[in-house]
Amino acid sequence: MAKDFMSGIKKATAQIPTSTFSEVEKIKKQIVVIDELRQFITPLTTEELQILENNIKAQGCKDPLAIWETSHREAGIGDSDEIIHVLVDGHNRYNICTKYNIDFKITILKFEGIEKVKDFMIDYQLGRRNLTPEQLSFFRGLRYNREKGGKGKYDREEGSVDISKALAEEFNVSQRTIKNDGNFAKGVAKLIPELQQQVLAGNTSFNRTVIQDIGKRDDISEGSLVSVAQLGSDTIEDTHSPYLEEFSQRKKEIARLAANLSSKSDYSQLVQKVKELKKFITA
Repeated sequence: MAKDFMSGIKKATAQIPTSTFSEVEKIKKQIVVIDELRQFITPLTTEELQILENNIKAQGCKDPLAIWETSHREAGIGDSDEIIHVLVDGHNRYNICTKYNIDFKITILKFEGIEKVKDFMIDYQLGRRNLTPEQLSFFRGLRYNREKGGKGKYDREEGSVDISKALAEEFNVSQRTIKNDGNFAKGVAKLIPELQQQVLAGNTSFNRTVIQDIGKRDDISEGSLVSVAQLGSDTIEDTHSPYLEEFSQRKKEIARLAANLSSKSDYSQLVQKVKELKKFITA
């Protein structure tokens, strides 16, 4: 994964002429942020964001921001062929530097369209070592959904490759996990942007299976869920999901065993059921 990412960096930066100081400063003052690309950025917790801010204020912005040199037309934000510079990586650093008027460096990248940018951003995030389980599931799911929908970076003939199997082997997980990741990514997309960031930053209390179930539903449009309360009431109570039904039955069985403990054998059975439930949830 790291090797592929570095190859992508070298390819993206190949044959890009060195900009003069004045050109770089002009670019830095005209950076464009596209909302469509925000979902491909790993959100930080409040604590992580504060640590990053403190470090930049104390030591400056050491890592360069990745910038896509393109046009309004190619970026899908207008009909003009005027050159613009779109922020690809470093959104949090950019916001902090802008807020406190701190200087930063940039790296100019070249891509053949916004879909290639998305592929690059997904691979970049999957190459990080500090992703939470939710973030890893989300980006694997994005990758799976894009490949399955024909938008991913690999050119394939329809039906020639079992995408879930290929990704399962790449990430050393089961095919079911990859498919669950795809539903999780779809479910996250049905939240409003602010709630998406809260979920991926780990600032909410509901579990991943709830969002996976939402991802399977066709009656909920993208960006429509505005609160955690909706996830717990309006949507889930009306969902007849075999997965959630089995989950509920397993919990009831554990509760029954816990309420009727009378021997060492009963305790061993309870422990086994709890282990099976944990395995079921993480499968």
